[in-house]
Amino acid sequence: FGRRISKTVDGLTTEFFWQGDKLIAEHHADRHRSFIYEPDSFRPLALLEGFGPSETQPYHYQLDHLGTPQELTDPDGEIVWSANYRAYGQIARLDVSKIDNPLRFQGQYFDAESGLHYNRHRYYNPDVGRYLTPDPVKLAGGINAYQYVPNPTGWVDPLGLSSCPGGDGCKPTHDADKPEKYAKVDEGDAKIPKGADSKLSRNGAFRRAKKIGGVPKNQHPSIIRKVKITDQNQHVEGRVYTFELLERQIEILEHSLGHKKGNLGPHFNTEASIDGKSVPLKNHADNHSYFKRRT
Repeated sequence: FGRRISKTVDGLTTEFFWQGDKLIAEHHADRHRSFIYEPDSFRPLALLEGFGPSETQPYHYQLDHLGTPQELTDPDGEIVWSANYRAYGQIARLDVSKIDNPLRFQGQYFDAESGLHYNRHRYYNPDVGRYLTPDPVKLAGGINAYQYVPNPTGWVDPLGLSSCPGGDGCKPTHDADKPEKYAKVDEGDAKIPKGADSKLSRNGAFRRAKKIGGVPKNQHPSIIRKVKITDQNQHVEGRVYTFELLERQIEILEHSLGHKKGNLGPHFNTEASIDGKSVPLKNHADNHSYFKRRT
């Protein structure tokens, strides 16, 4: 899932435990603490510190409008941790620090050894208000690939993918409950798939694919079969339509989802063969017929 499960600093290893995309506990030889959140959110509610029921001490988070911890209080109401922040999350003043609190903006964990915030899919630098790496979801997260949020006083980004308005109703987009979708997200410059601007419908592209192969408009395929096509070491479903002509066999391969290899959008691929041997198509350099993705 791509979550950080441990870190080692000066020979001391801290292990992290997750529930979906929420950090719920951390443990090392000298400390164990758990984090409890408000229902269906990344807003911390309580910190439980200690080993076992008899030794565990509860602390309660006092948050601002964004869900950022301002104070931690013990069961008697005494403030044991208190901080003031600059706009982009850097602590300007630590007023009380009887205990340690690593949680910052929603979904962020402070690493004292680097000064960075671990933000699930990326590391965030609060000193400059920018991420260290570009957005894994590329243009789906906005045109500024390193930006934290449009306005840090009103927005948050719990996953390091896409921002949302802060407050009780903030729920990050991009399927926050499906981290497997981002286990292998690509980095780098976003590219528009080839053929994405096609105006043809699927049926229109299929007619074009038949024309490229010289198949009469009214001829139906003799065989239709499903196949698995390898696309960068992964299998994607495809469909093959076979047409028998007098002098050759035409096969039209359907890639309704496109594929990563070549960065191609949805299309049909026309191929010709004689006695099982591939032969060139007549008068067509490009045997791809692109069509609009169905929504």
